[in-house]
Amino acid sequence: MLSWVALYNHAPLVFSDTIAYATAPLRGVLPGFVSPYYGLLILPLHQGITLWPVVFAQGAMLGYLLYLVIRCVSDGKIENLHKILVVIAGLSLFSSLPWITGEILPDVFTPVVLLGIFLQAFCIDQLKYGERWYIATLTTIGIAVHISHVPTALGLIVLVLVLQRKFAPAQVRLSRLAILVLPLVIAVGSMLSVNWYNSRVLSLSKNGNVFLLAKWADEGPALSYLEQSCPTVKYELCAYLGDMRGLTHDDLKWGEDSPFTKVGSSFDELEPEARRIVWETLKTYPVKILYRSLKDAGRQILRFQTGDGLTPGYARLVSPTLGEVFSPAVERSVLESKQGQGGLPIAEFRFLHTVGVIIGLVLCLWSFIAWRGALPTRLIALQIFVLAGIVLNAIATGALSGPYDRYLARVIWLILFVGLVSVCCITRIHRDKQVFKRLRAR
Repeated sequence: MLSWVALYNHAPLVFSDTIAYATAPLRGVLPGFVSPYYGLLILPLHQGITLWPVVFAQGAMLGYLLYLVIRCVSDGKIENLHKILVVIAGLSLFSSLPWITGEILPDVFTPVVLLGIFLQAFCIDQLKYGERWYIATLTTIGIAVHISHVPTALGLIVLVLVLQRKFAPAQVRLSRLAILVLPLVIAVGSMLSVNWYNSRVLSLSKNGNVFLLAKWADEGPALSYLEQSCPTVKYELCAYLGDMRGLTHDDLKWGEDSPFTKVGSSFDELEPEARRIVWETLKTYPVKILYRSLKDAGRQILRFQTGDGLTPGYARLVSPTLGEVFSPAVERSVLESKQGQGGLPIAEFRFLHTVGVIIGLVLCLWSFIAWRGALPTRLIALQIFVLAGIVLNAIATGALSGPYDRYLARVIWLILFVGLVSVCCITRIHRDKQVFKRLRAR
């Protein structure tokens, strides 16, 4: 069910970044603006032949993870496959989840990080030995595949420390902090190591400073610093300072006549200067940067529409490279897909998904207010954890990249998930009460 959108599309969904993730390992290059680990992870699945195994693996991964969460927060009372399938069916129709699992992007791992940390923090006593290792490994991979997952995971761990005292059982509260911190440490260490090996610079992203420079130039602080420092510090970008005014961060990064391309033919050439400018800008305008980051986070909270970037233009952009590295058949499948032909029903499903978010919020609030005393403690913790996790995701992506619908669409569906699970638990509680009354009447 979680792969139905890609099946309807007749090809996996693609975005511009799909090129780097799907082809970089096969070409033996380290992508400069994304983590290499998602590309390495999916390589054994597609092997340069077809991307379909990636789609099915992502759907299976999320499906099993949802099962573990439902089993945990219901204290094992909801293990009926029928009820779990009903929840997944609801998510398949009324949420962005199948659109995320069907796309060749590491965005599918954002909810994995959130739910993985939740399971390790609040459900470790309910997980079998193999499940504990599976969740720990999956969480580590999830953090490592996208730079925004690092600050998100850090924020979630702090949130756990706040919530555990009230919501985690005693045997979980006493568990070592390493259970939560170790996946983050391993993930960050692996990201730093691969970039140190490649460029001899400790960085989470090979060209991350170029992207921050573009964002801060668009928002003002970097331009203000350059205007102030160019008379004394001879950056190469100073020669194009006038051209940078009025350009968006996307114009600066991808524009054919961008000042960035005039300084260096690649991001690798611009990175050393970008690093110096970024650090000096941060030291000069920390309050202004913080203000803009919080403002972008607020804007991000309101942007979660499904299908961001699933355009025919991106299908045409990606397909020639896929044809060159994979096969002409893969190229044709992307070009002839619903996405390639502009036939995806994005507008119709955006309305359904917005309705799903509203329903999820209503169900969460209703269950929390009316049934709080009867709900399992772990379910209440999940409600709080998911809402806070969505906010943390918005803060991380807003600060690092700026507000885009796809960044919140990858986790907003969790609101409906928690709402549906809450209803299932309430139904079970109500049924148990009726059974108890009948037994007493006898």
